[in-house]
Amino acid sequence: MTQKIVDVKQLNASYGQEVVLKDLDFSIKKGEVIGIIGESGIGKSTFLECLLGNIHQKVMMNVTEMKFLEENWLILDRNKRREYLRQDIGIIFQNGQHSLDPLFTIGQQLEELMVQPNLTKIVETLKMVQLEEKVLQLYPHELSGGMLQRVMIAMAFINHPKLIIADEPFSALDAPLQVEMMQLIVDIANQNRTATILVTHQQELAYKFCTKVLTLEEGHFIEQEEALQERIPFVRDTGVDTEVFFQLKNVSNHYQSDDAILQSVTVDIPKYEVTGIMGHSGAGKTTLAKILSGFIPYEGSIEIEGKELRELFAQEKQSYYRRVQYLFQNSLLSFNPNQTIENSLEEPLRFMRKIKDKTERIQMIQELFTTLELEFDWLEKYPHQLSGGQCQRCAIARAILARPECLICDEITSSLDDANQEKVIKVLQKVQEETNMTIVLISHNQSLIESICSNVIVLTEGQLMENVDFRRLRT
Repeated sequence: MTQKIVDVKQLNASYGQEVVLKDLDFSIKKGEVIGIIGESGIGKSTFLECLLGNIHQKVMMNVTEMKFLEENWLILDRNKRREYLRQDIGIIFQNGQHSLDPLFTIGQQLEELMVQPNLTKIVETLKMVQLEEKVLQLYPHELSGGMLQRVMIAMAFINHPKLIIADEPFSALDAPLQVEMMQLIVDIANQNRTATILVTHQQELAYKFCTKVLTLEEGHFIEQEEALQERIPFVRDTGVDTEVFFQLKNVSNHYQSDDAILQSVTVDIPKYEVTGIMGHSGAGKTTLAKILSGFIPYEGSIEIEGKELRELFAQEKQSYYRRVQYLFQNSLLSFNPNQTIENSLEEPLRFMRKIKDKTERIQMIQELFTTLELEFDWLEKYPHQLSGGQCQRCAIARAILARPECLICDEITSSLDDANQEKVIKVLQKVQEETNMTIVLISHNQSLIESICSNVIVLTEGQLMENVDFRRLRT
């Protein structure tokens, strides 16, 4: 009989009065790869946190039985549990940037994680996830989102664990690399007979690679066959040629090691349009977005309405931050965790638009929520109490309350399921149609990019591969 790695019976979890897991039973055997899917906010990550005993202080949990390798996980002493977590359980978190220490190199962090540090094994593990040895000398902020996730995958497998827990490990990767990394995880799991729990929004990947797929609905797991969902098409009316918002000429950016991230990119980003930026992980998409947002330096020239960005940023820094708003891949970064959503939304009205009257600010927020068809009860909640899709829509609302001329969106739908992706994009599209705002949208989702964007910039290895104008293709 195949050994059970994890065995859970009658697991319950709730946030106050909101119950997310109800009498849930779950088990996984050696060598199994189980996919867990479901809408954002349904409780998938909460389930993983309960398994690890790493529950949030506001989560109430009770369970009849929870075993790991036949040991009672509930009464295990802290040192024994820590030993298991280090050696026998590999974890791949959703956001690599938050899981790595910004003060230490990748090599230092891999070495610290290993039970028996070995440079040769570290290099081999990096090659397994298609990273070069030079990555060992780099710090987390010097890596793209996709490279960070590959580092996380390497960290999870480096000690040959009995169980891999992966929470949305592919959200920062482009579609081909998602398939490649999933194939890699499955191959390693099969080779080592490693039990693997994969939480993902990529239903097609789950059904293609997992031995079993469970859907979390109303607190229970349901095993069902794949049902392909029709995506709602987004059609954007495009007009004649428009003015240019950003004019880039020979724009470059380098690591400290002089390796180029961007190489002589020359392209125009039109005003009043939605421009998509595509490319594989590490191609330079986020670097370009951060340059346009004024976060990092660059070589070459970027002009806005005839003015060089460097000069504009040096002379009118605060004004520029209002004109150009940046939306993070992780929407939680847009909010103070100790403030309600309403208080956070008031900030751009108070400090950027100088609206002193609180009643007026609240009225403006409520009017915007009505326009964007958002729920009023979200305003009284804290960021962690919202699902990913809800939090991202609130982040969009917060950004546009500053009345920016341009909104730069960095993979804002990558960690959301299809239904919530569509809700976020509908909000974004409504904002553009109501305000005629310039939007730069970075995404790995090609169909989404092609359906909403007027033109698309494609980057490869830091260079401009092509610039497709969909306005002309659709006429």
